[in-house]
Amino acid sequence: MNYSEELFKLADHQNQLLKNVSIDEILTMAQAILDAKRIYVAGWGRAGNNIKMLSMDCSQIGLHTHIVGDNSTPSIHEGDILVIGSGSGKTASMQLFAQQAKSHGAKIGLIVGANNSPIEKMADVVVHIVDNSNTNGNYRATKGILTETERLVHADAFYPVMQTVCDFIRAICAEKLGVTPEDMAYNHNNIE
Repeated sequence: MNYSEELFKLADHQNQLLKNVSIDEILTMAQAILDAKRIYVAGWGRAGNNIKMLSMDCSQIGLHTHIVGDNSTPSIHEGDILVIGSGSGKTASMQLFAQQAKSHGAKIGLIVGANNSPIEKMADVVVHIVDNSNTNGNYRATKGILTETERLVHADAFYPVMQTVCDFIRAICAEKLGVTPEDMAYNHNNIE
């Protein structure tokens, strides 16, 4: 494998994925987060790691946020939003969390790599990060179209793009709230 060449191909692939994300969907998600009384996040695996970073960022801009599964997470209610990160949009535990949150009157936000997923059908707000290239079978590189080496490089392009989208949502929220980088630094974890 030519590592430099594959790295640049990956950067181009991620750039194209990001360009395909609807700014209207991002703005709608940011507004839903700002409108919520409290923000809850949930995800599994890499998507879970990314969505937890969104929660951390929301806390640093002064929003009330919780990670589903933490012992300190309070009950969810009407006026709250659960934002789920999921490549497939069909992770069983995330479907259950969405159903539970809905049953308590909360809104559902979803950042997803697929169209028309089971969680999307429950969601009030969705940001799609869909790979429409011929290298993709849903949100992961397709076997048989790429070489095994190429699949190793492109297999999970969704996740770094998801993180960039989450960073941008945080930036929009911060700008709308008038939060500065200095404010975020003040709210940064200082027990480390």
